[in-house]
Amino acid sequence: MDAASAQALSLRLLPRLFAFAHQKGWAAPRRPTPQELSEFQILVALLIVTARPNPSAESVTRDNIPRREPSIFATLRNLDKQIDNYENKELLDLAREQIPMERIRAEATALQQSDSPLACEEDALAHVLVQWFKHEYFKWADPIPCPRCGGKTGAAGMVPPTAYEQAGGAGRVELHVCTGENGACDGSFRFPRYNDLTYLMRTRMGRCGEWANLYTLFLRAVGLRARYVWNKEDHVWNEYFSPAAGRWIHTDSCEAARDQPLLYDRGWGKKELVRMTAARRRNRSAHDLAQLQREDETERAWLAASDERAHQPDIEPATARESGTQEWKEARGEAGPGSGSA
Repeated sequence: MDAASAQALSLRLLPRLFAFAHQKGWAAPRRPTPQELSEFQILVALLIVTARPNPSAESVTRDNIPRREPSIFATLRNLDKQIDNYENKELLDLAREQIPMERIRAEATALQQSDSPLACEEDALAHVLVQWFKHEYFKWADPIPCPRCGGKTGAAGMVPPTAYEQAGGAGRVELHVCTGENGACDGSFRFPRYNDLTYLMRTRMGRCGEWANLYTLFLRAVGLRARYVWNKEDHVWNEYFSPAAGRWIHTDSCEAARDQPLLYDRGWGKKELVRMTAARRRNRSAHDLAQLQREDETERAWLAASDERAHQPDIEPATARESGTQEWKEARGEAGPGSGSA
């Protein structure tokens, strides 16, 4: 079952459950409210994440063919594990050593004292942090120059990771070889797709996956509440909570973007089917849970008005994608609505 099927299933299940409850005399006949539908979908996700599959049932099918877990289930499990890393004290301390904390906070304070302050200190901090991360700290992987002659390289497929690369969470390693434009050269470059945050703080390079992964930690390191956003169409980004707005604010470190939720649709020409956000909610006090409930209600109201905002022509600029080569963006359908690739 893919993400779209899982979402459709949850949409079908809730009305049927209410109908069944009515037949049993458990509930009054009515349509489920948006809040009930949202809570049910969250429950389905939690059941998927916490369920322990039967090994014997998962190992083979009736035809003796190895059975694979549906990709959406694996994604939810991985996100559940990943979020714990962003609350790890040792990793947060390492991140604070990387961030020029005094400078970032001073620039955020200066922004708030300027003629164009943002709505709150958290917004200013998020604005300054994403600019620094994009322009000074992390590097986009492409184009990858030849480490020997400095010329262009071309992708030559995947190679097995070394023990060191595996320790950094790299399940796959891209091999890029010199194209020889500067003469005969046998230079090559290995690009491990690291997941380990300590490795990413060493290499300080990657594509959107590495960027969003490490940037989530950095948002937490400066004291902002953060969420990791997964998109079925192969992109990831972040959100932070703005007390002034009372909602989660979009931010994309690859683009140094903040509060541009229509960036992908209007700017990139990218059509989205499914997105999921992940953040820590376990082991919260009753007070925290009540606060989260109020925030959820505010967010639902904001999302309910999405269509109306989308039809406002000047709500935000249609910014083209910055990160990545033109060829890569066109191949992914992210070169903009006028490129013919969307």
